[in-house]
Amino acid sequence: MAKLYQQYKAKGLVILGINVPWDNEAGAREFVKTYQIPYPVALDTSGDVTRRYRVDGTPATFLINKDGTLFGKAEGAMTESQFVQNIDALLKRR
Repeated sequence: MAKLYQQYKAKGLVILGINVPWDNEAGAREFVKTYQIPYPVALDTSGDVTRRYRVDGTPATFLINKDGTLFGKAEGAMTESQFVQNIDALLKRR
Protein backbone atom coordinates (compact mmCIF):
# COMPACT_ATOMS: atom_id res chain seq x y z
CA MET A 1 0.00 0.00 0.00
CA ALA A 2 2.81 2.41 0.84
CA LYS A 3 4.43 1.83 -2.56
CA LEU A 4 1.13 2.37 -4.38
CA TYR A 5 0.42 5.47 -2.34
CA GLN A 6 3.78 6.97 -3.34
CA GLN A 7 3.16 6.00 -6.97
CA TYR A 8 -0.37 7.41 -7.25
CA LYS A 9 -0.68 10.26 -4.75
CA ALA A 10 0.26 12.89 -7.34
CA LYS A 11 -2.62 11.57 -9.49
CA GLY A 12 -5.11 12.16 -6.69
CA LEU A 13 -5.06 8.91 -4.76
CA VAL A 14 -5.75 9.27 -1.06
CA ILE A 15 -5.33 6.31 1.27
CA LEU A 16 -6.70 6.26 4.78
CA GLY A 17 -6.01 3.28 6.96
CA ILE A 18 -8.61 2.47 9.59
CA ASN A 19 -7.76 0.51 12.71
CA VAL A 20 -10.83 -1.59 13.52
CA PRO A 21 -12.07 -1.77 17.13
CA TRP A 22 -11.08 -5.41 17.66
CA ASP A 23 -7.42 -4.66 16.84
CA ASN A 24 -5.06 -3.53 19.57
CA GLU A 25 -4.48 0.24 19.39
CA ALA A 26 -0.91 0.01 20.68
CA GLY A 27 -0.16 -2.69 18.13
CA ALA A 28 -1.59 -0.55 15.34
CA ARG A 29 0.56 2.41 16.38
CA GLU A 30 3.64 0.19 16.46
CA PHE A 31 2.80 -1.21 13.00
CA VAL A 32 2.53 2.30 11.55
CA LYS A 33 5.84 3.28 13.13
CA THR A 34 7.72 0.09 12.22
CA TYR A 35 6.60 0.06 8.59
CA GLN A 36 6.73 3.85 8.22
CA ILE A 37 3.22 4.02 6.81
CA PRO A 38 3.17 7.28 4.79
CA TYR A 39 -0.60 7.79 4.79
CA PRO A 40 -2.89 8.61 7.71
CA VAL A 41 -4.26 5.82 9.88
CA ALA A 42 -7.34 6.55 11.96
CA LEU A 43 -8.51 4.68 15.04
CA ASP A 44 -12.15 3.61 14.90
CA THR A 45 -12.48 3.36 18.66
CA SER A 46 -16.26 3.74 18.61
CA GLY A 47 -16.78 1.19 15.84
CA ASP A 48 -18.90 3.65 13.82
CA VAL A 49 -16.86 3.33 10.61
CA THR A 50 -16.61 -0.44 10.99
CA ARG A 51 -20.40 -0.72 11.32
CA ARG A 52 -21.18 1.80 8.58
CA TYR A 53 -19.08 -0.05 6.01
CA ARG A 54 -20.01 -3.49 7.38
CA VAL A 55 -16.47 -4.65 8.01
CA ASP A 56 -16.56 -8.27 9.14
CA GLY A 57 -12.86 -9.05 8.85
CA THR A 58 -9.56 -7.65 7.79
CA PRO A 59 -8.08 -6.75 5.49
CA ALA A 60 -10.95 -4.98 3.80
CA THR A 61 -10.50 -2.39 1.06
CA PHE A 62 -13.03 0.27 0.12
CA LEU A 63 -12.64 2.41 -2.96
CA ILE A 64 -14.49 5.69 -2.57
CA ASN A 65 -14.54 8.35 -5.24
CA LYS A 66 -14.12 12.09 -4.68
CA ASP A 67 -17.82 12.69 -4.10
CA GLY A 68 -17.94 10.02 -1.39
CA THR A 69 -19.67 7.31 -3.43
CA LEU A 70 -18.57 3.74 -2.78
CA PHE A 71 -16.85 2.61 -6.00
CA GLY A 72 -15.83 -0.87 -4.90
CA LYS A 73 -15.19 -3.15 -1.95
CA ALA A 74 -12.82 -6.08 -1.52
CA GLU A 75 -12.66 -8.35 1.49
CA GLY A 76 -9.47 -10.27 2.06
CA ALA A 77 -6.00 -9.73 0.69
CA MET A 78 -5.49 -8.21 -2.73
CA THR A 79 -2.45 -8.53 -4.96
CA GLU A 80 -0.57 -5.47 -6.12
CA SER A 81 -1.91 -5.94 -9.65
CA GLN A 82 -5.49 -6.03 -8.31
CA PHE A 83 -4.86 -2.79 -6.44
CA VAL A 84 -3.39 -1.18 -9.55
CA GLN A 85 -6.38 -2.21 -11.69
CA ASN A 86 -8.82 -0.80 -9.13
CA ILE A 87 -6.88 2.40 -8.58
CA ASP A 88 -6.55 3.02 -12.32
CA ALA A 89 -10.28 2.46 -12.82
CA LEU A 90 -11.17 4.71 -9.89
CA LEU A 91 -8.90 7.55 -10.99
CA LYS A 92 -10.27 7.40 -14.55
CA ARG A 93 -13.80 7.97 -13.24
CA ARG A 94 -13.05 11.10 -11.25
